[in-house]
Amino acid sequence: MRLRFVIGVVFFFIVAAVALAAVMSGLSFFTPRTIIGDSPSGNPIVVENNHLGTEGWKIPAGKESSSQIQAYASATSVLPGQKLTFYVSTQVEGTSYSIDIYRLGWYGGTGGRQMTSVLYQTGHAQGFYDPANRLLVDCHTCHIDPKTGLVEANWQPSYVLAVPPDWTTGIYLAKFTDASGKQTYTPFDVRSNAHSLYVAVTPDTTYAAYNIWGGYSLYQAGSNVSTDEGTDSNRGVKVSFDRPYTVENGSSQVLGFEADAIHWMESQGYDLSYISDVDLHQNPTQLLNHHAYLSLGHDEYWTKEMRDGVELARNSGVGLAFLGADAVYWQMRFEPDSAGTPDRTSVCYKVQTASHNLPSDPFYSKDKTRLTTQWRDPALARPENALIGIMFSDLTHQQQGFPWSVSTHADSSLLEGTGLLPGQQYGCGLVGYEWDRAFANGATPQGLHVLGTSKTVNNTKKADTSNTTYYIAPSGAMVFASGSIYWTLALDNYRFQKDQSCTGQSPSVPGMQKLMARVMDALVIHHPV
Repeated sequence: MRLRFVIGVVFFFIVAAVALAAVMSGLSFFTPRTIIGDSPSGNPIVVENNHLGTEGWKIPAGKESSSQIQAYASATSVLPGQKLTFYVSTQVEGTSYSIDIYRLGWYGGTGGRQMTSVLYQTGHAQGFYDPANRLLVDCHTCHIDPKTGLVEANWQPSYVLAVPPDWTTGIYLAKFTDASGKQTYTPFDVRSNAHSLYVAVTPDTTYAAYNIWGGYSLYQAGSNVSTDEGTDSNRGVKVSFDRPYTVENGSSQVLGFEADAIHWMESQGYDLSYISDVDLHQNPTQLLNHHAYLSLGHDEYWTKEMRDGVELARNSGVGLAFLGADAVYWQMRFEPDSAGTPDRTSVCYKVQTASHNLPSDPFYSKDKTRLTTQWRDPALARPENALIGIMFSDLTHQQQGFPWSVSTHADSSLLEGTGLLPGQQYGCGLVGYEWDRAFANGATPQGLHVLGTSKTVNNTKKADTSNTTYYIAPSGAMVFASGSIYWTLALDNYRFQKDQSCTGQSPSVPGMQKLMARVMDALVIHHPV
């Protein structure tokens, strides 16, 4: 008996020593599921993805609605058991339509699961936006403020979805199909799994910023198109969630920027929950219930509450991953909509005090900490790289992207076992049309590690660089940044939009998938500093 006890004690200390050595090396010895002691079968994401999937969530070529049917939702996210209202307008009064709700995930490679269907709804003509001619047609309920560019559809409710209590957290698409087969989406998140290992946040404020429905976005007004950050004086300064999205068939940026990351993460069975950045704004401290925060897609517009909340999480030991580029570029504020619903209007005057532009934001004389300007503007003096490690450098409209390259000086245990070699290029178009890099502005966190250094070219043919980086915060949390708006395309073969220059090349990159897996593990452990 005593011999067994001694052997057991020795075995315990051997295991503990190996585990400690793994942690000290900066890598995760345990998988995420082992860290919290859950079995994979109990992970709601794993359970959900065991259901039968379908590719029916995709809109077939030629069936995309332009103005035949358009829709929006009453909220960016909802809890199971709550209700979500859809507002739908058909171009012709009385046109019937159906609604199919899909959850995006892995589902054996199909990418989605049909959750419910609603048939034989009678459509009402409540107005529509003609994107080809940039005209708002017959929207008698629309509220338009030419001074600010604010456009609200203010349609009558069309269908109220009672979200079943057993729906798993995720990113959902409501697909509306009219009698002629024309189809459009409306995206929304379902929350829950509030203490998951990872929390993925959708950038709904950026969706709204780029939405031109009704004639205004934070970049455009009517036929005036701004090709650079904030150069169009006629653009809107207030944009509403109370209107349909005009791009990606109504899905906004979900399919172009986020779908590949969703497919891959759920294929790996990570313990995830999903929230909107509106939820993050309303309750920033909820990040402390998780081990890692994941910034999905094009995450450009942040409120002070969002920024403060993510910094608090990092300083409290929560790992951060910025999976796109151009994140945290503009500070914005929320206002209620005309009906008084909180946080349905995004406000961003894009004041540029560094360029000596006359400030128009009324907060300039009230509270400069909430001034809607670039975070790097001296008026705020909170450059993005102080949080992310890197920040937005430049963009191009001449091509979709560039290959991703491992830095010739990369020396990180995160690269071990990936097969990725220093100085080598991988993939096609993975460094997208916007990219980030390291800046010598005095705000770069100590110990910034550069994993990737990729060659880029901006609109004026000037050479630039994209960096992929990470650093360890004083709290022991790791902060990873991809530095590219299309970096996560390496994780999956799905493409919403084909890049013709990449024809014949394998979309996903196994070595980058392995790197992302190592990053995901490293995000949820405490690192020595």
